[in-house]
Amino acid sequence: MTARHEHEHEDPSVHSFILAGRDTVFGYHLAMFGMAEHRYQVVLEYRLPTDIVDIYLKDRADHPESWHAVRNTEDMVLPPIGDGTVSEYPARLDRVTQTGNGEDRVWEPISGGFTARIERVLTFRRFSEEDFPAHLTYLIYGRGDEAHIAHRLVKRPHYEQIVTLQRVPEGVTQDDLARAVELSVPGVPDGGHGGLPWTTRPLPDRTYPALLHRDPARPTPITLTLGDERWWNITTLNA
Repeated sequence: MTARHEHEHEDPSVHSFILAGRDTVFGYHLAMFGMAEHRYQVVLEYRLPTDIVDIYLKDRADHPESWHAVRNTEDMVLPPIGDGTVSEYPARLDRVTQTGNGEDRVWEPISGGFTARIERVLTFRRFSEEDFPAHLTYLIYGRGDEAHIAHRLVKRPHYEQIVTLQRVPEGVTQDDLARAVELSVPGVPDGGHGGLPWTTRPLPDRTYPALLHRDPARPTPITLTLGDERWWNITTLNA
């Protein structure tokens, strides 16, 4: 299905969604600030075929140094996913291996074709002109006893990062996870990083005090306990 953004032409394209989760599988759209069709931050909950989930989990265990992605096999645009008119599409499963600081990536198909079904859209946001936040800001999402955080993107220079937490923080509800509520890390500044690329990971410690912005007027203090990193990118995002 082809669509046009009301302000800017978007060509149908390939969109990769980095996977996180075991019991429930979530997809995070790999964005690009410089291309209209990729200028979106999107988090989905997938309902994938059982055999594809089995391949993903086994390959993840066999290749802990790599990540995995669902990639469409017919070009598409993203707005119909955001407005709910598209809830499934033909796809394949890829293993993604990075080298260096994410400059080089190897994409290897590890499944045949299948239908990727979208259970729900947790967040769908087209980038607009906005100021950098004062401190690092993330989206928290997941289900059950699994939670992940993804850096909330604004504009160049920013970074993509997905981290699976060791546990759902106390004070975070299932509704918060389902809505991908924003949180901030007051101890780590953003502010655009002085216009310089984030060449090193900004969260080197295992635990951080954070503020959950379920109610922007009354943020809830929580503690993040970081687990495995699921993705890191400073290159194609900022191209």
